[in-house]
Amino acid sequence: MRPPAASWCLIGALAALPSACQAPPEPASPPTPAAADEQADAAPLTAPDVRDYLAVRSKALQQMEGALADAEARGGDVVGRVQELSVAERDAARSLGVDWRRFTAVREQIGRLLTAQRQRQDQRLLTAELARARQDLETQLQVARDPASRQFLEAQVKAIEAQLEKLDETSGAEPSQAAEMRLLESARAEIATLQGRQDRLTRRLQELIERGPSAPATPGAPTPAASQ
Repeated sequence: MRPPAASWCLIGALAALPSACQAPPEPASPPTPAAADEQADAAPLTAPDVRDYLAVRSKALQQMEGALADAEARGGDVVGRVQELSVAERDAARSLGVDWRRFTAVREQIGRLLTAQRQRQDQRLLTAELARARQDLETQLQVARDPASRQFLEAQVKAIEAQLEKLDETSGAEPSQAAEMRLLESARAEIATLQGRQDRLTRRLQELIERGPSAPATPGAPTPAASQ
């Protein structure tokens, strides 16, 4: 039987990556309270921001893991027992005394920074591949004697050089991003660990939802999660 739409919403909310937020509108003069809040949201990341992000995300995932284990033990509809990630994060932020508005801005900024980092890594790989291709073409050009072949090879070399120039122009991070990325470097292992926990939760939720409502686990019998 196909799982209900609400079930897939829960998985989608957990698995979705942080989305890029829109640029805040220019504040009026004098700035309104809403504009001031948007300016605060756009403030650069700080070390306390990263610590709060890790603490809130860890507590939210812990809460969801506990709810999932309880749902497996008690049986029934898992969707009714396990919160969406954003709801769990809001509860975690409240319990830890972390400003929710600032947390969401930090979460989105971290997502953008990690995406930009992956794009730069892809650019470096592409640059290396293009450099090797140019070298191969130049080697062929050295031994080519036919004018048509030389013209073709020269055009290919110029096209690759143009691509390399474009990649070089966009390869460097902005100074503000570079400073923020240095903050994330020290938390890279923790961020990867949290992402791994989130991925496991997503997969387990999908398995349970596809299976449908289950009966409570037999006392003393290992739960499906424990047996894996």
